[in-house]
Amino acid sequence: MYDMILVRYGEMTLKKKNYKTFLNQINLNIKNKCAKFEKLKFFNTDYRFYIYLNGTDYNLVLKELDTVVGLSSYSLCKKVNVTSSETVINDIAKCAIEVINFSRPKNEFTFKVESHRGNKQFKLTSIEISQQVARLVLPNIEGMSVDVHNPELVLRIDLRNEGIYVYTNSIKGLGGYPSGIAGKGLVMMSGGIDSPVASFLAIKKGVLVDAIHFASPPYTSLMALQKVIDLLEQLSIYQTSQKIRLYVVPFTKIQTLIHEKANNIYMVTLMRRSMYKIAEKVCKNKDYQVIINGESIGQVASQTLESMNVVNEVTNMPIIRPLATFDKEEIISVAKKINTYDISIKPYEDCCTVFVPEHPVIKPKIDLIIEEEKKCDLDSYIEDAIANIETYEIRSDKKINVLDTNNDIFDI
Repeated sequence: MYDMILVRYGEMTLKKKNYKTFLNQINLNIKNKCAKFEKLKFFNTDYRFYIYLNGTDYNLVLKELDTVVGLSSYSLCKKVNVTSSETVINDIAKCAIEVINFSRPKNEFTFKVESHRGNKQFKLTSIEISQQVARLVLPNIEGMSVDVHNPELVLRIDLRNEGIYVYTNSIKGLGGYPSGIAGKGLVMMSGGIDSPVASFLAIKKGVLVDAIHFASPPYTSLMALQKVIDLLEQLSIYQTSQKIRLYVVPFTKIQTLIHEKANNIYMVTLMRRSMYKIAEKVCKNKDYQVIINGESIGQVASQTLESMNVVNEVTNMPIIRPLATFDKEEIISVAKKINTYDISIKPYEDCCTVFVPEHPVIKPKIDLIIEEEKKCDLDSYIEDAIANIETYEIRSDKKINVLDTNNDIFDI
């Protein structure tokens, strides 16, 4: 019955002079996501994007739209076939009866009509349109009555210059900015609950993300790496490219050296400083503008303000912490929404659990940290780790199993 989907743009509508750039990007992203459906036709204005279904199963198209960042909402709708200016209200009512009969929630239900008159050339006001259409529709649908305060079904009429559209429901989109519009960022991906959520929130703000993961075999297993890959496969569906590049850093020698040479209470701080030094080098070599991580203020010892400040001291790269003010329940809620939670809680530990002291320092002093760092002489180890990074290309449409020795996805 529905012949099209009406898409409304999201937060990008605030972007004044950059609006056209944002508009072109989000339209391209929608088309790329829906490219598999050959029968679809597209049309857009500055404020709406229209998808003509031409017989395509709308459930499949809606599933793709659910992964497109930058959309405010979308609705299954029917375009009114206007026969003449004199019969337009009757034409709307005829279309509305079809839509209501298809969407009715039960045998007896209440309804009201809401009209939005984007086309100001239309002679009637929005209220007058709603009243006249309701008057024509009501006698033609058995079991329906009017309730303007708390209706069970709302018939919506959108009158625009390009046409008149009738629908009943709006599906909330992901919001945010078009994927890829804000540049490139490198996510520090641990495999826990937080970093995938931070990745998603960065993607939602238009950042095209790749990831860096620190592996410490034999203390961490291949299954820990597999968990990271599984997370990135899930996250990649939200990217316009539908892929994420993963840099896997061999971190065992660095951790072992710190454990052997430095005071144990500084282990976590020194380890994270080394991670940031490596991440910064990768960013500069591969042209990433920011480092992104899943830190939340005060959540663990390494995430106190003092610890963050001491760790930040090793890099001039901008560091984005999307979860800085989130509590754990808020983070878990997003993780469940984007389907990363069940992957994150798999019992495979990452390198952050290796050699962790029982009582790590929570308010490190920079001069003491530098003294401990000098004991380790880490520079050559950091360069060696960078030289031996393995790179994977993670795609939403191609599953990777690191235990499969026939994989051809290593060292791209």
